[in-house]
Amino acid sequence: MEFYTGQTGQDRVLRAIDFGTLDTAAYAANDILTSGAIAVDAARFFGFSGTIDRIILKETSSGTLQKPALRLWLFGSAITPAARNAAQAFTSDQFDLLVGYIDIAEADWVNGATGVCTLQITPNLNYALQSTSKTLYIVPECKSVDTFAASATIKAQLVLRRD
Repeated sequence: MEFYTGQTGQDRVLRAIDFGTLDTAAYAANDILTSGAIAVDAARFFGFSGTIDRIILKETSSGTLQKPALRLWLFGSAITPAARNAAQAFTSDQFDLLVGYIDIAEADWVNGATGVCTLQITPNLNYALQSTSKTLYIVPECKSVDTFAASATIKAQLVLRRD
């Protein structure tokens, strides 16, 4: 007879992600904001699922804050998106791995301290990963025309409820 002594039921985890230092060249609408997909440990087992309960973003800049409109594309397995500051061009095979997307409006950003703005959204988005993956992959797309200062960054915290 075997006994399972591991955790059962859902748990909540906090995951920090970093978009890296942003490109100082102008981003056109529909340009990819990062140099690759951002990997987020999102499941306890391969192919499991969960819910994105909350996303908190923070833009920091020594120049003018851009407060960009964004679309966060979510994939259930690894993909290679277009290069940073290039137009989004997902393939049909990549869309087969799509979990969903989250839109963020410019008006969602709130000014904080000097050179800092934040936003918080509660998408309550369910996700299911591919059977060979425990990782959620995020590709941020700039939906507005923005030019970031040389030191600008966007960092995030995700609250995940994992099955």
